[in-house]
Amino acid sequence: MNFFDGLFFSMSGSAPNNRAAIHNEPLYYGIQFNYRGPVRLRVNGGREYRAEGPHAFLTYPGADFEYGAVDGIPRHHNFICTCGDRIARYLESGLMNLSADPPLIHIRNPERFLQTMFDIMALTRLPGPAAPRAVLMFEDLLLQLHESAEARSKPPPFQTPYLNALIEKICANPSAGWNFAAEAEKCHVTPTHFRRLFKELTGMPPQQFLIQNRLRKAASLLIHTQDSVKRIADLAGMENAFYFSRIFRKKYHISPLEYRREFNARPVS
Repeated sequence: MNFFDGLFFSMSGSAPNNRAAIHNEPLYYGIQFNYRGPVRLRVNGGREYRAEGPHAFLTYPGADFEYGAVDGIPRHHNFICTCGDRIARYLESGLMNLSADPPLIHIRNPERFLQTMFDIMALTRLPGPAAPRAVLMFEDLLLQLHESAEARSKPPPFQTPYLNALIEKICANPSAGWNFAAEAEKCHVTPTHFRRLFKELTGMPPQQFLIQNRLRKAASLLIHTQDSVKRIADLAGMENAFYFSRIFRKKYHISPLEYRREFNARPVS
C-alpha cells in the first residue's frame, strides 16, 4: 500500500520538565506542543509571543526560531519532526499553515492532541519506513491544530481552569476512583453539562477519557515492567483482568502480552 507514502519521521520526543532555550533554523517541518507551563516564541527575530499551558506551533526550514521556557520555569514540551514530498500537499491545501497569526495556537483538546503525539511516537520508535497509521495520525494532528486555530476566537467557559486542573490530575493518577458526578457538583453544573464541557476540552466524555488514560498507563507498565497482566490491570485502576484485556485489544488491536512482546522487541543489527 503506497497511499501514505511520502512522509518520513525524522525525530520526536517528550520532555516533561524542559527548561531549555532553543535557537535554530530547522531542517525539518515540525509540530511543537507545549502541554504544560509557560512558553515563549519568536520567529525571524520579530515580536516575542508568550503563552501558558497547551499551545502548539509549527517549525519549518528557512525560518529562525527562538523558543523555550520563561524565567527557567519547567514546561512539558513535545515535538514531532517530518520531511518528504507529502509535505507539499499539506502546504498547498492549507492543512499546514505556516503563517498563523499569532503563531502560538491554543489547543482546544490538549489531552487528545498529546495522546495522538504519543501514539505516533510509539509507532515510529523503531527504524524503517513510516507506518501508514502514523502518517494518518500525523494528518489528524494537523487537522486538530487547524481546528484549534479556527476556534480560538471563541471565549472559553469560566469552568475551564478547574477542568484543566482536573484533567491534569486524572492524567497523573488515572487509577484513582474518580467520581464525575461529584466533580460536576464542584463545577456547579449538571452532569450532562459537565460531560459536554469536558468533551470540548479533551475530545471525549470524562469516563472514556479516564479509560484511555488507564490504558495508556497500562501500556507503559507492560513495556517497562514484568508484572502480570492481572497486576497491571489493578495498577491501572481496572480490577477485572478480562475486561481490561478486552478493551486493551479494542484500542491497540493486540492483546496486552502481544503488545509487550512487540514493543520490547529490538531491531536486529
